[in-house]
Amino acid sequence: MNTLAIGIDIGATKIAAVLVTAEGQVLEARHLPTLPQRGPAAVLDDIGTEINRLSAVANAYGGNLQGVGMGSPGLVNPVEGSVRNAVNLGWEEVFLVREVQARLSTPLPVWIEKDTNAAALGEYYWGAARGCEDFVFLGIGSGLGGGIIAHGDLIRGADGNAAEVGHIALDPEHGRLCACGLRGCVETVVSGPGLVAVARRLLAAQAHPTHLSVEAVQEAHAVVQAAAAGDPLALAAIDEVAAALTTLVAFIVGLLNPARIVIGGGLGLAIFDHLRARLQRDLPRRVLPASHQNLHIVASQLQNPALGAACLVWQAARRAEKKGGGR
Repeated sequence: MNTLAIGIDIGATKIAAVLVTAEGQVLEARHLPTLPQRGPAAVLDDIGTEINRLSAVANAYGGNLQGVGMGSPGLVNPVEGSVRNAVNLGWEEVFLVREVQARLSTPLPVWIEKDTNAAALGEYYWGAARGCEDFVFLGIGSGLGGGIIAHGDLIRGADGNAAEVGHIALDPEHGRLCACGLRGCVETVVSGPGLVAVARRLLAAQAHPTHLSVEAVQEAHAVVQAAAAGDPLALAAIDEVAAALTTLVAFIVGLLNPARIVIGGGLGLAIFDHLRARLQRDLPRRVLPASHQNLHIVASQLQNPALGAACLVWQAARRAEKKGGGR
């Protein structure tokens, strides 16, 4: 009998759900709109309904459903099963595990992690970090998040806030104000809104020739498309993003000495070649050779964020086996 897991990724615009085998075979995948303006209860109702539906599908396959893994934005406490300050969802405090379990027709264990931790696990099990015990995942999209795997385990930190890489302030005096309240966070440059802000600043300064206008630079994809066409200003804006990322990665590499840096997220994948070229060029000037000489910078291979969430189920089983083996 196949062992199965359900994965749920909660995003600001959509919820991704999968039913998956331990080998990574997706038996069913769905997306539904989050519509967070309805309030937490309505979103939780939808999540519960989706889990119940996938549980029924698992029964139809005759599989042994092991549990549910969930990835969420915000400050996630996996121990108490809570999510706090999920700004894009409008959640101040939600006890996610308890609320979801209360909506299930059949009792199931539920595990939660912040979304980028879940993504890192997805890369470890089924993505660009298969077979790699020590790596860092960086997701670059509307924001910048990270996940750290060391010796095959997630690094959560003392309060569950490890790898909050987007909110390391590179320029706390003169940098742009971040949504978190700090100034000069890496995320204010290394993100979709960050790229737009850089491009607009370069436009205002008339620093490079360009076919872009202020009206055209509303979204990051406009800058990415212009760069692909060779636009000098767009290329300069992306290079500034890459330079800020290089500073961050130098800290990461010097501190953790990972075997791989996995770059994902919509923007991260769209400009991956630019980012990797800058990292490979500048890291040797920033960290000791022993820290980076065996480092590989690779693009994410995870096709669905809910796959990473499902991996929380397998990771919990793995931890239980390790604990049992140590007795």
